[in-house]
Amino acid sequence: MMPVNNAYSIEELIKACKEYIKLTNRRISFEYALAKDNNDNQEDAKELVELLHGMLCHVNLIPINKIENGKFDKSSNENIIKFRDYLNAHGIVATIRRELGSDIDAACRTIKKKGT
Repeated sequence: MMPVNNAYSIEELIKACKEYIKLTNRRISFEYALAKDNNDNQEDAKELVELLHGMLCHVNLIPINKIENGKFDKSSNENIIKFRDYLNAHGIVATIRRELGSDIDAACRTIKKKGT
Protein backbone atom coordinates (compact mmCIF):
# COMPACT_ATOMS: atom_id res chain seq x y z
CA MET A 1 0.00 0.00 0.00
CA MET A 2 2.90 2.36 0.74
CA PRO A 3 5.51 2.78 -2.03
CA VAL A 4 8.35 3.06 0.51
CA ASN A 5 7.73 -0.61 1.35
CA ASN A 6 9.10 -1.60 -2.06
CA ALA A 7 12.65 -0.85 -0.86
CA TYR A 8 12.87 -3.92 1.40
CA SER A 9 11.08 -7.25 1.35
CA ILE A 10 8.91 -8.25 4.29
CA GLU A 11 11.36 -11.07 4.95
CA GLU A 12 14.25 -8.59 5.28
CA LEU A 13 12.19 -6.39 7.57
CA ILE A 14 11.16 -9.24 9.88
CA LYS A 15 14.72 -10.56 10.00
CA ALA A 16 16.00 -7.11 11.04
CA CYS A 17 13.25 -6.79 13.65
CA LYS A 18 14.06 -10.19 15.16
CA GLU A 19 17.75 -9.24 15.32
CA TYR A 20 16.85 -5.95 17.03
CA ILE A 21 14.73 -7.76 19.62
CA LYS A 22 17.51 -10.29 20.21
CA LEU A 23 20.12 -7.56 20.74
CA THR A 24 18.01 -5.17 22.83
CA ASN A 25 15.23 -7.27 24.37
CA ARG A 26 12.93 -4.38 23.43
CA ARG A 27 9.48 -4.71 21.93
CA ILE A 28 8.83 -3.78 18.31
CA SER A 29 5.69 -1.85 17.41
CA PHE A 30 4.12 -2.43 14.03
CA GLU A 31 1.63 -0.07 12.38
CA TYR A 32 -0.91 -2.00 10.30
CA ALA A 33 -3.27 0.06 8.14
CA LEU A 34 -6.54 -1.79 7.57
CA ALA A 35 -8.24 -1.32 4.19
CA LYS A 36 -11.60 -2.86 3.33
CA ASP A 37 -11.36 -6.00 1.19
CA ASN A 38 -7.61 -5.50 0.86
CA ASN A 39 -6.01 -6.69 4.10
CA ASP A 40 -8.73 -6.76 6.77
CA ASN A 41 -10.11 -10.30 6.82
CA GLN A 42 -9.46 -13.38 8.97
CA GLU A 43 -7.04 -14.87 6.44
CA ASP A 44 -4.97 -11.67 6.55
CA ALA A 45 -5.00 -11.77 10.36
CA LYS A 46 -3.87 -15.42 10.26
CA GLU A 47 -0.98 -14.53 7.91
CA LEU A 48 0.06 -11.69 10.22
CA VAL A 49 0.03 -14.01 13.24
CA GLU A 50 2.24 -16.48 11.35
CA LEU A 51 4.61 -13.70 10.32
CA LEU A 52 4.97 -12.27 13.84
CA HIS A 53 4.74 -15.53 15.82
CA GLY A 54 7.19 -15.60 18.71
CA MET A 55 8.23 -11.97 18.37
CA LEU A 56 8.16 -9.49 21.24
CA CYS A 57 5.86 -7.04 19.48
CA HIS A 58 2.75 -4.93 19.50
CA VAL A 59 0.50 -4.23 16.52
CA ASN A 60 -1.24 -0.89 16.28
CA LEU A 61 -4.18 -1.34 13.92
CA ILE A 62 -4.99 1.80 11.95
CA PRO A 63 -8.37 1.97 10.21
CA ILE A 64 -7.70 4.00 7.09
CA ASN A 65 -10.00 6.89 6.33
CA LYS A 66 -11.93 6.95 3.09
CA ILE A 67 -10.71 9.83 0.97
CA GLU A 68 -12.40 11.20 -2.11
CA ASN A 69 -11.14 9.41 -5.25
CA GLY A 70 -8.98 7.20 -3.02
CA LYS A 71 -8.11 3.62 -3.92
CA PHE A 72 -9.03 2.14 -0.52
CA ASP A 73 -12.13 2.17 1.66
CA LYS A 74 -12.43 2.03 5.44
CA SER A 75 -12.90 -1.39 6.97
CA SER A 76 -16.09 -2.04 8.86
CA ASN A 77 -15.92 -1.69 12.63
CA GLU A 78 -16.89 -5.36 12.85
CA ASN A 79 -13.90 -6.44 10.71
CA ILE A 80 -11.53 -4.19 12.64
CA ILE A 81 -12.61 -5.65 15.99
CA LYS A 82 -12.52 -9.23 14.66
CA PHE A 83 -9.00 -8.63 13.30
CA ARG A 84 -7.79 -7.28 16.65
CA ASP A 85 -9.46 -10.07 18.59
CA TYR A 86 -7.92 -12.72 16.32
CA LEU A 87 -4.43 -11.32 16.85
CA ASN A 88 -4.90 -11.08 20.62
CA ALA A 89 -6.33 -14.61 20.83
CA HIS A 90 -3.22 -15.91 19.04
CA GLY A 91 -0.63 -14.21 21.25
CA ILE A 92 -0.07 -11.00 19.30
CA VAL A 93 -0.85 -7.91 21.37
CA ALA A 94 -2.92 -5.58 19.21
CA THR A 95 -4.82 -2.37 19.77
CA ILE A 96 -6.94 -0.20 17.52
CA ARG A 97 -5.81 3.37 17.05
CA ARG A 98 -8.57 5.87 17.58
CA GLU A 99 -9.62 7.42 14.33
CA LEU A 100 -8.29 10.83 13.42
CA GLY A 101 -8.57 12.92 10.30
CA SER A 102 -11.74 11.56 8.73
CA ASP A 103 -13.34 14.98 8.99
CA ILE A 104 -10.71 16.43 6.63
CA ASP A 105 -10.30 13.39 4.32
CA ALA A 106 -6.88 12.53 5.79
CA ALA A 107 -5.34 9.08 5.40
CA CYS A 108 -1.74 7.92 5.64
CA ARG A 109 -0.37 11.46 5.75
CA THR A 110 -2.46 12.48 2.77
CA ILE A 111 -4.47 15.54 3.68
CA LYS A 112 -7.10 17.02 1.43
CA LYS A 113 -9.38 19.67 2.87
CA LYS A 114 -12.99 19.33 1.89
CA GLY A 115 -14.02 21.74 -0.84
CA THR A 116 -10.49 22.10 -2.29
